[in-house]
Amino acid sequence: MKTFNLPLLLLLAFALFAYTGCEDDDGPGNIVADSLGYDGDNVTAPFNGQGFNTFAAYFPPQETQPYVGRRLETISFFLQDIPTSTVVIIYAEGTDDRTPGGERYSIDLTQRVRNTGWYNHVITDAVVDIRENEGIWIAVEVDAPINQFQAIGCDDGANYNPNGDRFLPPTGNTWTSFNEITGSERINWNIRGFLAEE
Repeated sequence: MKTFNLPLLLLLAFALFAYTGCEDDDGPGNIVADSLGYDGDNVTAPFNGQGFNTFAAYFPPQETQPYVGRRLETISFFLQDIPTSTVVIIYAEGTDDRTPGGERYSIDLTQRVRNTGWYNHVITDAVVDIRENEGIWIAVEVDAPINQFQAIGCDDGANYNPNGDRFLPPTGNTWTSFNEITGSERINWNIRGFLAEE
């Protein structure tokens, strides 16, 4: 009388189940959200001055055009410390790549910010769509309670992009960049935008 090899039978059964249970690579189980972002993993957060600091990432038209007509759904950012206030702002394209245009969306998240780390804000009460031939600025404004305050996190600059470290300091109304302020440091703010599914 013949006997079956149990391990071989189990292996064949598993292979049959795995083959019939898999979805195509493009199937719903493998959806990856399209996103706007320059940053890598959080490494640290630079010290900022007391008062209102605005950190932003600017995405020019050549980066947003593949997503024209799509809706910006989620904004993610990393907080190193908890500021007095935290506001997410989406700006339109400005007249140049140094200054944003008008405000398209703003929400005060101060009452929701309780911990440090990554925050995800889902835009539910407005439509912020990607427009033809227009870039977009994604910003987080914080009120630093003291000098030498660490607010928005940044990466190590390995994939530095000059549009990834836009900054409006508490002194003056002129947008600059963290690289210009320090004269040498190259970082990208941990600020990202995620688009809704098509």
